[in-house]
Amino acid sequence: MKIGSIQMNSSDSVQENLLLTESLLIEACSQKVDMVLLPENFAFMGYPKQLVNEIMEDYQDGPIQSFLSKQSKQLGLSIIAGSIPIKNAADSKSLARSIAYDDQGNEIAYYDKIHLFDVEVNGKAYNESASIEAGRDVINFMTGSELNVKVGLSICYDVRFPELYRQLGEIDIITVPAAFTYETGQAHWHTLLASRAIENLCYVVGSAQWGEHYGNRKTYGHSMIVDPWGEIKDELPVGNGLVVSEIDLDHLAEIRSKFPALSHRRINYD
Repeated sequence: MKIGSIQMNSSDSVQENLLLTESLLIEACSQKVDMVLLPENFAFMGYPKQLVNEIMEDYQDGPIQSFLSKQSKQLGLSIIAGSIPIKNAADSKSLARSIAYDDQGNEIAYYDKIHLFDVEVNGKAYNESASIEAGRDVINFMTGSELNVKVGLSICYDVRFPELYRQLGEIDIITVPAAFTYETGQAHWHTLLASRAIENLCYVVGSAQWGEHYGNRKTYGHSMIVDPWGEIKDELPVGNGLVVSEIDLDHLAEIRSKFPALSHRRINYD
């Protein structure tokens, strides 16, 4: 199985972002990728109030979701949308929802971001919970391919909470679509992705925003795919583009057989 991870510099224009997304999905298809991950906020990186008032969509009804379903079917490509702004029950906040589509345009799973980025970095405050409602459920799914690859979904700040991934069970791939700030990315991005791969003995796919965005926000980039031993298989430091790697299930099984750390876990220490 070949997986791809797209890196973008998204703006506050949904139309422009979807045009860029389309071109990068076509590139992924030309490289014969089976499944591709889009970054967090791929369709909109702008003012939070605009997101709530204008951009967020009803679930299974909206231009962003329609675009993805159409693209996956036309290209014959499975797509995991990093995060799509979906209205909550009260229409007052967005859910940051990662939606997976099969290669026929059908939705097969979704995950709502659980951990929200309410922090201060170098004097700048981020308050995701002001416009986003946190999710509650951990989600994994099996791909529709004959390989039956098990994928666990997460989004950005989630990657700092290893207990979330333990609840996913034994998985083959963790997806981490992200819009890491430049400062936190420079300090922690590589370490966090490698840690989640090593401790779960699985592949980790990070799809990132990069560069400068609306509101003087700067993101780190460095989209990458990390193998179960913590080795980076492909990485894109900056620029719009794609990283690609084979998911070697035989290699994964061999590592887990020779180094069965997952079976050595002790939950209770009394």
